[in-house]
Amino acid sequence: NASTLHHIAYNKTADPLNLLLLDGGATQYGYASDITRTWCKATAPLLLQDLVAGLDRVQQQLCESITPGLPYESLHDLAHKSLGQLLCDLGILTGQNKAQPADEVPKEVTAAFFPHGIGHSLGLQTHDVGCRRQPPRADNPFLRNTRTIAAGQVFTVEPGVYFIAQLLQPLRQSPLHHWVHWPSVDLLLPFGGARIEDNVVVTSDGHWNLTRAVLP
Repeated sequence: NASTLHHIAYNKTADPLNLLLLDGGATQYGYASDITRTWCKATAPLLLQDLVAGLDRVQQQLCESITPGLPYESLHDLAHKSLGQLLCDLGILTGQNKAQPADEVPKEVTAAFFPHGIGHSLGLQTHDVGCRRQPPRADNPFLRNTRTIAAGQVFTVEPGVYFIAQLLQPLRQSPLHHWVHWPSVDLLLPFGGARIEDNVVVTSDGHWNLTRAVLP
């Protein structure tokens, strides 16, 4: 069920589990939070464990890239490049004959594994609307934040890697199929995917991560 971005049906039979994705939050003084964590058991395939650990590193690198003056859409673009590199490092993406530099991975490929925006603004609503005053570029249709990052903004940083059959099947049949090591994808399909999400406040010289202090 981790392949369903906001799973709400809980009538699944109790199969042995190796992965848990939890997306939740709370309100304080009327303001919202939105936090996601993904855990693996030691019995999970090593590739899945490495994927979750690598996703955590990518998520923290993206947080460290936050700086006033950077368009939030550029942070989203960086997420695609960083996830492309991670998938290449793990051998899930291989290119036609060899591993390819992440900046050469077509976005159509990474989008099949990362189909949503890197995050959204937080405020009185969990998906607050204040930072989407203009539409995103056509290649980022689901991005909820299109503002230039500025001190005082509060938003989420939530990269994810998913194995969703409906999104991967067109890639299997496209001219870009050679980018993917499909046996690795087939190994990970039963687990759905992984996402890690923190809530951050932009400061004058970077960011303050509200989440990591209480939920490493």
